[in-house]
Amino acid sequence: MNRWLHDRWESLDSPLFGRRVPGTLVVTWIALVVGLAACIYTTRNGSNLWYSDAQSHLTIARRIFDSKAPGFQQLGTVWLPVPHLLLVPLVIWLPMWSTGWGACVLGMLCLAASVAALYRIAARFGMRRMARLFVVIFFLANPSILYTYTTALTEPVLIATMLGAVAGISGWISSDRKLSGGELAVFAGIPAGMSVLSRYEGWALVGTGSLFVAWASWNKWRDIRYAVRMTLSFAVIPAACALWWVSYNFALYGNPLEFMFGEYSAATQQRNISESGLLTTKGNAGLTFSVYGWSVLEAAGIALIVLAFIGSIVLILTRGLSRQALVIWLTATPAAFSILSLFLGQTAINNDHSLPTTWWNNRFALSAIPVLVLLAGILIDFLRTSKWARRSRASVWLVAGTTLAVIIAQNVWWAQDLSQRSAVIAEAVLSEESGKQAREAGKWMGEQYQGGNILMDETARNNAILPMIGVRLDQYYNRSTGDLFDQALQEPTSHAEWIFVNTETEALDDSGPVDQVYRAMLEHPDRFENYRLVYQTPTHSVYRLVRQ
Repeated sequence: MNRWLHDRWESLDSPLFGRRVPGTLVVTWIALVVGLAACIYTTRNGSNLWYSDAQSHLTIARRIFDSKAPGFQQLGTVWLPVPHLLLVPLVIWLPMWSTGWGACVLGMLCLAASVAALYRIAARFGMRRMARLFVVIFFLANPSILYTYTTALTEPVLIATMLGAVAGISGWISSDRKLSGGELAVFAGIPAGMSVLSRYEGWALVGTGSLFVAWASWNKWRDIRYAVRMTLSFAVIPAACALWWVSYNFALYGNPLEFMFGEYSAATQQRNISESGLLTTKGNAGLTFSVYGWSVLEAAGIALIVLAFIGSIVLILTRGLSRQALVIWLTATPAAFSILSLFLGQTAINNDHSLPTTWWNNRFALSAIPVLVLLAGILIDFLRTSKWARRSRASVWLVAGTTLAVIIAQNVWWAQDLSQRSAVIAEAVLSEESGKQAREAGKWMGEQYQGGNILMDETARNNAILPMIGVRLDQYYNRSTGDLFDQALQEPTSHAEWIFVNTETEALDDSGPVDQVYRAMLEHPDRFENYRLVYQTPTHSVYRLVRQ
C-alpha cells in the first residue's frame, strides 16, 4: 500500500511524454470522491434543487422521452441542448430525476473532467507537482464550485467542455511533433463543439481558440498551409454544432435566430428589464466592471484573486506573449464574454453591490475561476522553483504551508455565513425562499397524488418544481405539450383531474411569467366550476375535479 501511494505521489511530478500526463488519473479520482461527498450533502438537505433553473433543466431532459408530446422538440430554444442531452440517460429512473441525483452524477463527471483538464493545462505549462496540486485544491476547495456541480445548472458542463478544449490545445502546441488535424479536432475540436452547444461563452472560446491556433501554428512551424489546416481542424466541429443549432431553430420555429430574438430569448428578457430601468450595466463600463468584479470576488474569494493577480504579473514578466502564456489566457475567454455581454445589455447580474440590490445570475462568474486558479498556480510554481526556495527545504514547506493557510482562512470566512458571503449560494437561498410557498404546494401534491392528469403552467412564476412533485411528466398538460395544453384549457374537465396554479394576481399585470391556467380560471370560471380547492398557500393553490 505504501509503495502504491508512493508511486501515485511520484506520478504527480513525473515528466510528460507524448499525450500522457502522469498524475491525471490521481486527481480525477480525488475530484470524484470530493464531488460525491458534496452531492451526498446537498441531496440530503435538498439544496441541489434550490435553483428553479436546476429543476427546469432536469425537467427538459426527462420530457424528451416522458411527456404527452415526447421528442427532441422538447429541448426548446431557451437553453442550448448538450447539458440536457447528457442528463437524459441519468434521469430515466424516476427517483434520479425527482431527487436531482441524475444531475449529481453528471456534475461529478464534469468536476472530474474539469480538474483533470486544469491539471493537464498546468502540467503542459511546465508547473511542477506543488503548483499542479494547488491548482486542483483551489478549484475543489471552492464551495460555490462544489455546490454548483451538484445541481443541474449548465455551468458544470460549460466549464468542463471549455477546459477540455483548452487542454487539447495545450497538448497540441506543447508537442514536439506536428500533430495531425484529426488529432486536434478530436482532442480540442470535439470538446469545443460541446461547449458551443452548452452555453454561448463556448462560441466566444471558439473565436479566441481559432485565432490562437492560427497564430501559434505559424509562430511555431512557419507553415501557412499547416496553420490554415489546423485552424479549420479545430473550428469545423464547433462550426457544425452552431449550424445545427441554427437549423434546429429554423426547422421548429421557422426562425433560425429564434434562440436570439424569440419570445423566450435572453434578448426579450433583457428588453423587459431595460424598459423597467433595471438594466443598469448597459453602456456603463464602470458599473459593468463593478458588478461583475463583485460577483467574481464573492464566488472566488479575495485570497484567490490576490494570488491570481500576482500570478498574472509573474506570467507577463516571465512568459510575455509566448504560446504557453496565451494558452493560460484562453481560459479567460468566458470572463471577457460575460463582461462584454453585461456592457451591451445582453445579460444581467445583480448582487449586493449592484443596482438594484438582489441576487441574480452570479453563477456566471464561476467561469472566471479556472483562469484564476491557473494564475495562482503560476505564482506558487514561481516561488517553489525560485533560487530562494531551492536553497532550503524549509522554504518549500513555507510556500506550501502559507498557501494552505490562506485557503483554510478563506473557507473559514465563507463558512461563517455562506448563504450571504458566497453570491452563488446566496442566489440559491433566495430562489428557495422566494419559491417556498410553491414548494410546499408541490410537496403536498406529490404526497397526495393518486393518479390522474395534471393541468399546470410550469413556466409561471415559481412553478418550475416538477421534479420536486415527482409525478411522471406524461401525466401533465402544460406549455411543453403545445396544442394539448390549449385543448386542456378549453375543456379542462375532460382532460385533467388536478389543477396546480400560481394565484399571485399581480403577475397578470407585470412583466413576469404569467400563469396561463390561472388566467383561464379567472376569465372563464364556468369551465372550472367542477373543481374543488384542496390545498392552498398564499401564492399557490391545488384543485381537484369533483366527479358528478
